[in-house]
Amino acid sequence: MNNTFIEVISILNTAKKEGISIFMDGDKLKFKVEKNKALDKLFIEKIREHKLAIIEFLSSDEGNVRKIDVQYKKIKSFNREDYKTIPLSFSQERLWFIDQLQGSSHYHLPAVFRLQGALDVEGLQASFRQILERHESLRTVFLQEEGEACQQIMDAAHWQMGYSEAPAQDGASLRALVAGAAVQPFDLSKDYMLRVELIRLSAQEHLLVVVQHHIASDGWSISVLVGELTELYKARQENREPALLPLPIQYADYALWQREYLQGEVLEEQRQYWKQQLSGVEALQLPTDYVRPPEQSTRGGRLSFSLDKELSLKLEQFSNQQGATLFMSLLSAFKVLLYRYSGQEDICVGSPIAGRLQPEVEPLIGFFVNTLALRSDLSGNKSFKELVEQVKETTLEAYKHQDLPFEKVVEAVGVARDRSRTPLFQVVFTLDNMPEMSQVQLGDLTLTAENLENATTKFDLILSVSKHATGMRLNVEYCTDLFAEATVVRMMEHYQRLLSQLIEDPAIKIDELPLLNDQEEKQLTEGYNNTAAAYPQDKTLVELFSAQAAKTPDAVAVADAAASLTYQELDERSNQLAHYLQSRGVTAETLVPLCLDRSLELVVAQLGVLKAGGAYVPIDPSYPRQRIHYMLQDTAAHLVLSASAYEELLETETASG
Repeated sequence: MNNTFIEVISILNTAKKEGISIFMDGDKLKFKVEKNKALDKLFIEKIREHKLAIIEFLSSDEGNVRKIDVQYKKIKSFNREDYKTIPLSFSQERLWFIDQLQGSSHYHLPAVFRLQGALDVEGLQASFRQILERHESLRTVFLQEEGEACQQIMDAAHWQMGYSEAPAQDGASLRALVAGAAVQPFDLSKDYMLRVELIRLSAQEHLLVVVQHHIASDGWSISVLVGELTELYKARQENREPALLPLPIQYADYALWQREYLQGEVLEEQRQYWKQQLSGVEALQLPTDYVRPPEQSTRGGRLSFSLDKELSLKLEQFSNQQGATLFMSLLSAFKVLLYRYSGQEDICVGSPIAGRLQPEVEPLIGFFVNTLALRSDLSGNKSFKELVEQVKETTLEAYKHQDLPFEKVVEAVGVARDRSRTPLFQVVFTLDNMPEMSQVQLGDLTLTAENLENATTKFDLILSVSKHATGMRLNVEYCTDLFAEATVVRMMEHYQRLLSQLIEDPAIKIDELPLLNDQEEKQLTEGYNNTAAAYPQDKTLVELFSAQAAKTPDAVAVADAAASLTYQELDERSNQLAHYLQSRGVTAETLVPLCLDRSLELVVAQLGVLKAGGAYVPIDPSYPRQRIHYMLQDTAAHLVLSASAYEELLETETASG
């Protein structure tokens, strides 16, 4: 989100009020003025000035959302005296619970700006304080009364901007200072929800670190904040009144409206849609490099990739031909990638939506964004065109039912909570249709957005696509406790390969797409199969193991998630089992079935049988009972090594060790 986006929204809203209809006719932008309405030539010039941005917006999914005919009552300013306490919005309530349980530093919204030129420090602080005075959300604290969370509005007079000198000639220390400011926890019960740190680099250069808590802000809000800061600071420098309209409502009014609106028939209709749409959805099981932690990890990494302009243009042309948006085409291809990686046909991906359909909330700083769960069925070896059509229908229906906050969707679906992953979806996709914010001029002062090294993430994987003059940029945020960087790089290379193939032949079946490049295919078919290795031809496996155990007795020989065994321990335990098996009649060529899970015990059993002179027959406990019985009968075994948990599975017709 950026100032251009906000300007487009303002133009469209003003046009609606003035009786001017702005619409797309094919790929052309047109407008129509109602009869008996005066034509404001200056406003028409403004439309022409922002023509490309308006086309971009109306062709986007955000533009499609605004075409949906949903009737809302106007959000009014509530009389606070009528309420004993002011409730949180549903989204705020969920985030407050998360903060109570585990903290919420991964829900910070940090931004860093470089200021170049003569800076009026007092004027900058006063401008920020005026923003807090305008927006109650930034000076709201969250308390608990009678077991319920409520919000309380503070005065802005005590808010202060931090100020510090940059570490001299030390880039690492400066980065650490900025990173520390970004993750410093908020106390939601007493802190302002906006924290600003000004770092002086020189008399003519500063870094400005702005951190908002997500409970009071969102991506759209950042653009509102920058826009108002620009106007307030410039007005001070020019000794004039700022050209900012009074806010029609505050966020607390929205929270009260939401509680009144989302009840009865409206709530039930929304609940039933999502319950039916997401019933039975399963967690996405992407292959990971590391074992998933029992508690969801928030440690993250970030990578960026580029799509060239030619491919980007082809994607837009394809989307137009299908009557879909670029978002829908890119999401469809992303789902193909997830399907091919996971082998799952039921793919659910999250996607954020601004949640600001009413004009009253557009100029506010607050937590309005919602996340939609977009589910697709990739079974039946569909063509890419068929999948795009399915995604299009699903997405448009989701837009119509976007009022139900994600936390209420989770409740409606009734999914079992799993502390190791997010509910309903673990992967997020988003497309930013508007160009990135460029430099902002504040009189003689230049403000430029800087990249921030943020090492947190809220999901397993987030793919954000943004448009640029040279094509598109793929920004990937991933959980470093699940994926290695090389894995994410390879995944994005496969995504780009898929995009190129799908656009060249959109009728191709998704199961038939070659995912690997020539080098990867050669490595898979030849490199990984080149397993020939020299080993002593006159030694048995048992003899080789015994020699290694004598050489490195204290080294770890085998390990699982719970424990490990050294070579000496494995040698001793397998010897004990071998003696027992021999006492039970196991000799050369005796078949001994092993019905065990993959564990240390399985390795001990395999080695023990070999040391006893027998041959083991592996039986997976997950096999069908009929198959297990057939294998036992076929081996004519008088002894089976198993665990007590599988005694019923093996019944009493076999012995158990």
